Amino acid sequence: MLGLAGGYCSGKDEVAAVLAGQGLRLIDVDRVGHQVLREPAIRERVVASFGRSVLGMDGEVDRRALGRRVFRDRRALRALERIVHPPMVESVRADIASGSGPVLVNAALLFRMGLDRLCDAVLCVHAPLRSRIARARRRDGLGLLATLRRIAAQRGICPKLHGAGVDIYYVGNDRGLDALREGTLRLLSRLRQKGLEL
Repeated sequence: MLGLAGGYCSGKDEVAAVLAGQGLRLIDVDRVGHQVLREPAIRERVVASFGRSVLGMDGEVDRRALGRRVFRDRRALRALERIVHPPMVESVRADIASGSGPVLVNAALLFRMGLDRLCDAVLCVHAPLRSRIARARRRDGLGLLATLRRIAAQRGICPKLHGAGVDIYYVGNDRGLDALREGTLRLLSRLRQKGLEL
């Protein structure tokens, strides 16, 4: 199983699409998080911690409103993670067990959630700060301060050194999408040559 991590607007989802196109079964942990927030028990815990202002008109958690709240306050972010991460990890484990073939777990917070311990190898995507800011503004319409808060909240999510339990590989997204795709395919070929079943 391959893990995929990378900071906000680093190009991680593009790498995930390339790997899925090579036959890996994609588990998108961000999508899992969306599903978890729709669970009534989790929604109640989120409202108890952050107030009804994080609910939309439909009574569901408004992820943008919640994001505005937690990305301004590290303690609030950690409190949210304590609520949502355990059921997210449980859901990922169930998804892995329910299928067959090589799996790709795409999770920005792969290491923080402990999902790296399920992986045979982890790929971390890096991109220059200026490029990430430009992507965030273009894709999500965020201002500079909101973008920098999100980036800062994920500081250190890709270890600089190899972890004790899993090999970590790095791909840079600093020369455009074609180069990113080519680098990803080269790395996948290298991992397969090393004997990983990917």
